[in-house]
Formats: sequence, structure tokens, C-alpha cells
Amino acid sequence: MEQEVIKLSVLQELFKNKHQYKVQEVSGHIGVPANHWDGVQGEYNETFIFYKHPELPEGVFMRETYHTDSYGEGKALISVEFVKGKEKTVTVFEPI
Repeated sequence: MEQEVIKLSVLQELFKNKHQYKVQEVSGHIGVPANHWDGVQGEYNETFIFYKHPELPEGVFMRETYHTDSYGEGKALISVEFVKGKEKTVTVFEPI
């Protein structure tokens, strides 16, 4: 596995101005139903937020993972990771 180098100055800029580099927000695990009173203790909803600074290596993004409480409320930062984006091909079957 190849190693990527990220300058500390780039990290500082990214953390200081995250809103400027946000590229996507995606829902992950959904464990709390819309009617949160039917929820199960210990469940959570998960959100991933991706950031891309122009000086990060090619295809590298910073990903923050947030979880809600078992009522689907509040958001707690669970992890910050650097991830590599990969393209996927999706086939959609439509009526002729």
C-alpha cells in the first residue's frame, strides 16, 4: 500500500476552514426510525461528511463520521479519517 504525504499546513487550513472544503454529506447506518419513540437503546443514525482540500494528494478526502443518540437527535463526532475515493459503475435496469 502506497503512502500519501499530507503537509501540516494543509491540515491546519483544512480544519480551520472546513466549511469551505466540504464536498458531500452522505447518510450511513440508519438505526433510529422516523418515529424515534419506537427506537432501540444503543441504536444511532450515522452521517459521513467528506472534505477535499486542493493540496491533498490525488483522490484523498477527509471523512468525518457522526452518530446521533438513540432518539435520532444530537450529533457526536465519532472519527476523522483520510480516505481514498474510488469510482463505481452502477447498472440501472429501465423498462424498454
